[in-house]
Amino acid sequence: MRKNWLVILFIAVFFFASAYKIVRFPTPFYDWDESIYVRSGLEMVNAKSLVPLWQGRIWLDKPPLIILVYGLITKWSTTTFPPEVSTRLFTLAIAAVVMGLMYVLYQRVLKNQILSTLVVAITAFTPIFLQRAVTVNLDIFLLLGWLGYIVFFENFWLSFIFIFIAVMSKSLLGFYPLGIIGAYYLYEFFSKKIGQKKLKEIFTKLVLQGLLLSIWYVVMLFFFKGRFWEQHIIESHFRRVTSSLEFHFGDRIYYITLAAAQMGYFFWLAIVGGLAFLIQFFRKKTKDATLLVAFYLLPWFIFLNIVKTKIFWYFYPAAAEFAFLSIAWVSLVKKKSLVIIFGVLIVAGLFYQDFVVTNVWNANYSKPESYYYLSLYARSECPEIELLMDKDSRQSFATLDKLGLSITTTKWWGSHPSMIYYFGKKINFYYHVADFTPVLNTGKCFVIDKNDLGLMSNNHLHLLKNFGDFYLYNRK
Repeated sequence: MRKNWLVILFIAVFFFASAYKIVRFPTPFYDWDESIYVRSGLEMVNAKSLVPLWQGRIWLDKPPLIILVYGLITKWSTTTFPPEVSTRLFTLAIAAVVMGLMYVLYQRVLKNQILSTLVVAITAFTPIFLQRAVTVNLDIFLLLGWLGYIVFFENFWLSFIFIFIAVMSKSLLGFYPLGIIGAYYLYEFFSKKIGQKKLKEIFTKLVLQGLLLSIWYVVMLFFFKGRFWEQHIIESHFRRVTSSLEFHFGDRIYYITLAAAQMGYFFWLAIVGGLAFLIQFFRKKTKDATLLVAFYLLPWFIFLNIVKTKIFWYFYPAAAEFAFLSIAWVSLVKKKSLVIIFGVLIVAGLFYQDFVVTNVWNANYSKPESYYYLSLYARSECPEIELLMDKDSRQSFATLDKLGLSITTTKWWGSHPSMIYYFGKKINFYYHVADFTPVLNTGKCFVIDKNDLGLMSNNHLHLLKNFGDFYLYNRK
């Protein structure tokens, strides 16, 4: 700890400053990730289910582990320590571990406490990392698994625990380290740097870990058969590679543009660092193992530019890669005085970018909205809600259906999934007026947009209250 006091100090300050903000200024769970994962996890706990649930329906898109953990934390939270605080503090603690692993990994290459700490700092203040560090999400557990696996690769069971976390958070994406490590050792074998015995040893380990991880898939296929295959494997994974599913559109260079926006000055420095490392490698001045660590997360970013579905949080693991490459070139400088100068300039650039141009600490990811107040109010007034989507949303979803860009769960969430968490009861969403009209004669409570008020001419319906554009009716 004495040798690495700087990064420990940084992580501690980051943790306590972020924790203070979470505790002092709590905000509602935001749409989409937070409200979905917390509500699904809570349903799992209440139903004693090992499969994620959403309004009582089996949700096969995601593995259960992390969602269940969030559900347990939510269930155990007290009024003194509400779920909006406890779940986010838990995520923040995981972010601290991720930063520690990141430091350990890149310190093996840089061998410089200051430079390695700068990598962690640049990553931590990237908007997407900062957001994921203080909100409920699965992505941070994916990165935890990826980093932990390579850091502890020599230990079979410890590395397995980390890759298990990765797979149980984001499913097939969690297998990424096995592919990267396998490709690395194949390269070592064919370039005659290791023998057949070593290759067999490594691949025995990789295959065994892969088989152990596959047990969950076999069990799920046994119980849910084609339903699991279609929803979890085809829709949630392969169709996202080949199609721009749901509303996740973007141009061909979407992730490159996103990387430049997220990293700022450090995006361009990362290009310099990447080229510098490649030149060193081709000059045979860099070891293969060093290159593996240096570019460990780069194939993920390359893959992102191939997939059709464009989702900004997919970039999250790649932020560490760009942060490292933006610093890496400094480690190749021989003159100590120049290293100090470059280090000072990088720190100044980091401070200016994240605290002057854009103050990252002022970022807020949710606030009480009209639908939040409606959901809380309706708790004591309604046993169930029938909600007609607004006209623009109905048209948008109709377009998705026409283009074949929807999946099984596309219409499960409505426009604001957090309504379900805060209402705490069943909400039925309607995407066609023709489907909604018949329930006006049977339902108890109804929510419509102000532009659809003409539908509520039924004399047996009573306006309870409106919250912005949302109007809540009940039967007299």
